[in-house]
Amino acid sequence: MTLNGAGSVISGVPYLIIDVAGRQPVRINEFVGDVDFTVVKDTQAVRVSGTGVRDGREVRFYQKDRGSGKDLRTWQVSATAEGEFEARTISNY
Repeated sequence: MTLNGAGSVISGVPYLIIDVAGRQPVRINEFVGDVDFTVVKDTQAVRVSGTGVRDGREVRFYQKDRGSGKDLRTWQVSATAEGEFEARTISNY
């Protein structure tokens, strides 16, 4: 099941990123700029659209509703020790 970005997401819990711009991510810089990626947790997949900004070794990603431009949530994207990428929602404050 894939939900659009407005789907239910558990705050602060890491979600595995399974694709960025339609392909498997290889570098953290792939999340910088305007991009879409898909996160998955258990059986729930969520498509995330917005803009990423490099923040040290991670990317702070500002998710927006592509239709309305409304801000939805902020994600912190990071590489794991296993060479995968994960994202977790964070507070803007």
